[in-house]
Amino acid sequence: MKILEPIKCKNLELKNRLAWTPAVTCLADEDGFVTDALIDRHAKRAKSGVGFIMVEACGVNRDKSPMLLRLCGDDYIEGHKKLTDACHAYGAKLSIQLIHYMKQSPRNNWKRDIADLSKDEIDQIVREYVNSAVCAKKAGYDAIELHVAHGYTLSSFVSLLNKRNDEYGKTTAGRCKIVTDIIARCREELGDDYCIGARISGEEFVMGGNTLKQTTVIAKIFCEAGLNFLSVSGGGKTEDGFWYTGYSGERCMAPASYPLGLHLYLGEGIREVCKDYGVPVIIAGKIPDLKYGEEEVLARGKADIVGVCRPMLADPEWFNKQLEGREGEIVKCSYCNTCMDRDRAFEPVNCIVWEKFCAKKGVDPYVPLYRG
Repeated sequence: MKILEPIKCKNLELKNRLAWTPAVTCLADEDGFVTDALIDRHAKRAKSGVGFIMVEACGVNRDKSPMLLRLCGDDYIEGHKKLTDACHAYGAKLSIQLIHYMKQSPRNNWKRDIADLSKDEIDQIVREYVNSAVCAKKAGYDAIELHVAHGYTLSSFVSLLNKRNDEYGKTTAGRCKIVTDIIARCREELGDDYCIGARISGEEFVMGGNTLKQTTVIAKIFCEAGLNFLSVSGGGKTEDGFWYTGYSGERCMAPASYPLGLHLYLGEGIREVCKDYGVPVIIAGKIPDLKYGEEEVLARGKADIVGVCRPMLADPEWFNKQLEGREGEIVKCSYCNTCMDRDRAFEPVNCIVWEKFCAKKGVDPYVPLYRG
């Protein structure tokens, strides 16, 4: 199977082409420090054989956000080092998804507009990303992933909805400038051999937002800036409702009513650009099993790496059960999105399907693998 073949992102070699893509767990503590439960979440997926563990969104700024993981200073490094060590023990490679977010209030559907940011504030955001990237390397991460998708700060810059009239707007290159500045500064600090990636929304699915017409150009700009992998998502814009609630949100976290592989065309379109630069593309979005990933994603050239999240939340051994011919034992994701409901409530983002299965068996669904 091609999905079991190794692949390189820059100098980072992955043992296979399966990535566990990022999803907030709400397992960090109130101040964003790593906990044993958070380490256990990722270590179990590493133990299952996944080649690339893409650790959840991690704040580069210290603005209040309950239970959001953070890596915005040296005081956070020790906990992250425990996480990377635990996953490296099983042969997995790790990236950390670095995220900046604007002040917002979901209760009244308000978020600060990037048009209001001064140039000094933009410079501060760049510095925060670089600081967190340096901390990530010290903590043992094999790569960083800039979060340029969904409704967060960097994605707001690269969107057609960005109405700034200075060098950070007006043109596609201008809208991408903050990201290319971050890539350049991170490259200076991390060295030429360190892997830097990004996640983007292939389409934003809001009126006036980016489509593939824009994101293929954005992908080209990022590749030329020195990016080493691109992870493709879709939607998630807060202009269509906070916390993935409107159509754009549903396209990002697609429920059961949406078709399988709904983002494959986005991966294919962006891969057409990236392959000329030797930059691998990761695609995710309702990929239910390895057979689908092998036949519909890799064999058809939709992406270079298969990204999966919720199916492995529903069953920590989703991967190795298939490799061992135990497909009948897999606890399958129903795409009910109870996990998302728990995220909105700032509760641990666990799977109700897995919990019900374990309850029937009379076993603890969260027996720890990692014991710090």
